[in-house]
Amino acid sequence: MKKVLIALSLAAATSSAQAVLLTDLLGGESITAGDKLFDQWEIIFSDSSDGRVYDTDNIDVTALNDGGLDPGPGLRYDISNGELGIEGDGFYSYLDFQIGFRVTVLDPELRIKDNSLELTSFELANPSFLTSVFIEEKVFQDDSLGDIFGTKNVFADNLQNEQLYDSVDFSPVNSIYVTTNILIEAGDLGESASLLGFDQRFSQVKVPEPGVLALFGTGLAAFGFFRRRKSS
Repeated sequence: MKKVLIALSLAAATSSAQAVLLTDLLGGESITAGDKLFDQWEIIFSDSSDGRVYDTDNIDVTALNDGGLDPGPGLRYDISNGELGIEGDGFYSYLDFQIGFRVTVLDPELRIKDNSLELTSFELANPSFLTSVFIEEKVFQDDSLGDIFGTKNVFADNLQNEQLYDSVDFSPVNSIYVTTNILIEAGDLGESASLLGFDQRFSQVKVPEPGVLALFGTGLAAFGFFRRRKSS
């Protein structure tokens, strides 16, 4: 049996982090990574060719507290028990699952300026026809899904096309809303595709404190005032 398996090593820095079930996050809990609060979790859309009811107890979310300013803190998703896996039915099998959540800065001196997405672990077994793992992620200003800051895609398929990492830059902000859409596809009998893990990172930049900006502005204004007095 031909099998394609990708699994990047987990960072040692996250070994002591406590995983939270996606079920609990959808139930109103939040998770904090570094200075970032992740809350307001929801399932936006879910569908499948086999009519399954998704068991989000099989999806663990772990805070990535390393990363500094860049790539910044983030989240790691680990999927177990084949929850996001599908077998080919001889025609077209698929899973389509989308979640959304808010990211907010807790440190008043920091702003989010970038979001990255990495496909860290997946499996394609006997890939021959329409076998793929695909994640599309969009960053919005808020949950109204009006102003969009950018879109990222990561994927792997039966044609050995791969894009395991993508990122998007935007103007520094203190809050964003993220949607993550997962699509798993399989075609022929005997083939399958599974998503096992992916990471999200949120890089950041320091901004001056408001008081510093006010003092700086006052200093310039005073400088201009004394220049005008001297010239008169």
